[in-house]
Amino acid sequence: MSGAKETPRQKMIGMMYLVYTALLAMNVSADILDAFANVSDGQQRTNGSITRKINNQYDLFQEQFVMDSVKTHLYWEKALEIRAKTDTIVNFIEKEILIPMALQVEKKTEDELLNTIDDKLDPKDPDYERDKYKYVKFRQRLDLNARRVFVSLKVSNFGNKDNYDAPYDLMINKGKGEELKNRIDNYRNWLVETMESAGVKDYASRVSLMTDKRRDGTPIIFKNANGESIPWEEKNFAHIVFAAQVAIINQFVGDIQTAEFDAVAALMGSIGAGDYKFNSLEAKCFPKSDYITQGQDFEAEVFIAALDTEREFNVQYGMGIDNFDNYKGTPVRVNSEKGIVKLKIPGRNIGEQKVAGVIEMKNPETGAVEYHPFHTSYMVAPPSATIAPTKMMIMYSGLENPVAVSAPGYKQNEISVKVTGGEVVRADRNKGEYIIKPNSVKEKVHVFATAIKDGKTITLKDEEFRVKQVPLPQATIGGFKGGDVSKGKLIEAGKVEATMEDFDFGGFEYTIVSYKYSYSSKGTSTPPITKNGADFDSQIKKDIRESNPGQRFYFENIKAKAPDGEVVDLSSIIINIK
Repeated sequence: MSGAKETPRQKMIGMMYLVYTALLAMNVSADILDAFANVSDGQQRTNGSITRKINNQYDLFQEQFVMDSVKTHLYWEKALEIRAKTDTIVNFIEKEILIPMALQVEKKTEDELLNTIDDKLDPKDPDYERDKYKYVKFRQRLDLNARRVFVSLKVSNFGNKDNYDAPYDLMINKGKGEELKNRIDNYRNWLVETMESAGVKDYASRVSLMTDKRRDGTPIIFKNANGESIPWEEKNFAHIVFAAQVAIINQFVGDIQTAEFDAVAALMGSIGAGDYKFNSLEAKCFPKSDYITQGQDFEAEVFIAALDTEREFNVQYGMGIDNFDNYKGTPVRVNSEKGIVKLKIPGRNIGEQKVAGVIEMKNPETGAVEYHPFHTSYMVAPPSATIAPTKMMIMYSGLENPVAVSAPGYKQNEISVKVTGGEVVRADRNKGEYIIKPNSVKEKVHVFATAIKDGKTITLKDEEFRVKQVPLPQATIGGFKGGDVSKGKLIEAGKVEATMEDFDFGGFEYTIVSYKYSYSSKGTSTPPITKNGADFDSQIKKDIRESNPGQRFYFENIKAKAPDGEVVDLSSIIINIK
């Protein structure tokens, strides 16, 4: 009864309902987990591309230092300090967060994580040596004793990629999330001080890596689903599955290395790279990303090291080759603008795409045209999206059905959703959350996801949902629909309930409005009395306590009200006291 002390059985039922609700909330679909794995793979590839750009930048910087140490030594020393500082924070993320989290999620030792062979791969495959490790990609590049460690995980092979207890324990309970925030803040502040000490003015306005404050120092307020303020680490790491955590962590690594690259580039610009003449030139091709989806454009920058914005040159390239010398087709020609050639190649064909070409540039001393080769590659993936109802795999007529929509490689605000057979009644496009109401049970609901990228509309997914009528509830007392019941259990139940059987849509419940009560004993019956509400009053409880075996209680003309106000009649309940 309302306001009464709960019985042990009622407490157990309440606890089981809470656990069941929690399990529904944690039920992340395989499609969403695979989407997270794809995003993580793409981020790891992008981080690898950034790493190559950084290494090339340091190599070029060192060449300038060797040629003129007097003019460059201050900037070169600052660059080495930046590299060492970045090594420290990246190694902290990889060795003290990513590896321990993976070990705890998969319950593996470090040796098992790094050296387990994937028995699903064919040893005869030419890429077997590169891909043979089950949990770690690019194994030959992983060295835990290296100056800077990178752990490229095969997230799709993790059996517990939907685990969020281990990441929560590491990042929240053990404080690694707060420590990471402090390290990022300290790294950014140190980077700004280092650059400004080298003469780069107002560098704070040029570097991002913001956590809980904006560039102007004002705080950023994070809130949970209840509108309560939460710290940065809870926003990024609380109750997030492992597959998504890996993508988030790799994003931080990418942001840190991007800040490093921008800082070193600014130091090089401070010494005037165009003042130097090189006896050899090397072509550079830096893709914006080496992982795109079909319909998107592959973008890259191709230029000569030691950039000279006053010098013009041409680029020729061909597709499907590693070496332009072997190209037999008609090459594409592109002219430079301010010392840079920007490639933009439509992503039509799925799979790995190879590009090779040459930069044509006149030698400033001889006037002869010199050719400097370059090559690169990138992946084109088919367009895909995940359209997943957040509570069930069907939709119910007359109800507002929540649906989450996401697509690897696209921001949420780049995705549009249209519906046939229903309507979108509410939407939070930035979060990818949509509330859909079907028209009727006679018509299926189709959810269409599209994206606009660089002015092009790309169809991502068309998902079809069956529509079911919300079932009527079943009248029960203590879980019984009728039959022989002890008077102790009947008194313990204490009320008539409207039970939704085999209905998994949380939050939709019927309320008992009224019922008629009577009982019979030894051939005589009491007249039916209308009772309002669901609970047994004191008279009913007294009648039950004083009853004898064989006495029969009737609960008839039971009426229940739906959340929308509709009142329905439920079947009668006849109880025999045993």
